[in-house]
Amino acid sequence: MYDPEFWRKFRRVGWLTMIFCLGVGYLVISAYTLGWVPVRLIPTTTVSGLLPPSDRGIIEAVVCDVLGNVIPGAEIHILDAKVITDDQGRFRIKNVPVGMVELLVKAAGFQDALIRVSVEPGTNYPLIKQDTGLWPTSFYVRFHVFTNSLEDDDTRLLFGIVEMANPSKEALLVSRIEVKDPAGKTAYDLLESEAVLNHISQTYNLQLVMEPIPAYLIPPQSVTVLELDALPKPLRGEYNLWLAYANTADHARGRFLAMHIADEMDFDPDLNPHTH
Repeated sequence: MYDPEFWRKFRRVGWLTMIFCLGVGYLVISAYTLGWVPVRLIPTTTVSGLLPPSDRGIIEAVVCDVLGNVIPGAEIHILDAKVITDDQGRFRIKNVPVGMVELLVKAAGFQDALIRVSVEPGTNYPLIKQDTGLWPTSFYVRFHVFTNSLEDDDTRLLFGIVEMANPSKEALLVSRIEVKDPAGKTAYDLLESEAVLNHISQTYNLQLVMEPIPAYLIPPQSVTVLELDALPKPLRGEYNLWLAYANTADHARGRFLAMHIADEMDFDPDLNPHTH
């Protein structure tokens, strides 16, 4: 039986229901747009492994000393994490918060270094070498000899490098820098004559001390790199560096510390001595 009053009430309820649903939908959309919806209600997804989240970054670097030589086995401490450098001094730390962070670098024989890094999204490559590299705890010498050619090349020349780092607050005096070839003969003597002394001191801006015996003065907290002149047709085998040094007081008394370093000649025209 048709009842007009029932259908009027039914239409009224239908309109009210539709208006209510539209109102609720409008409020939900407005709240989402203005950021009123709690974060836990917003669906999230895992960020692709190709890129870090926008609030995280990656730190990737090579740890070197002040001379530029890589340091394997160094410890890198950041926040609550620690990583050890590989045999090439490399390390990589993921999920680092963006902003300024501090890396504490520790290695046997070197002073601890605190390095500040401004981390940005993506991969960050802080420089940890030379000015920002690790200082040794005591007088530090590196010696390397190499050729400018391959092993079967008859035109090869011998080159050498002697690197010294003085981390102390007082000057050191080096009174012997002598390299002997595999036959035991002197290949280089950087203090053999007055002419050599003057040449080395002027070339590398080193102060000379002549008494009681000639010596080069290595300033406090400084780095000195001496390049050895080319030597034609060098012998294959092991070359030996003999070095003597002292502080100013011991030098005046004629008391010296001796150092011996051996290095096998490398055959490589593109050799970078700081990778060995």
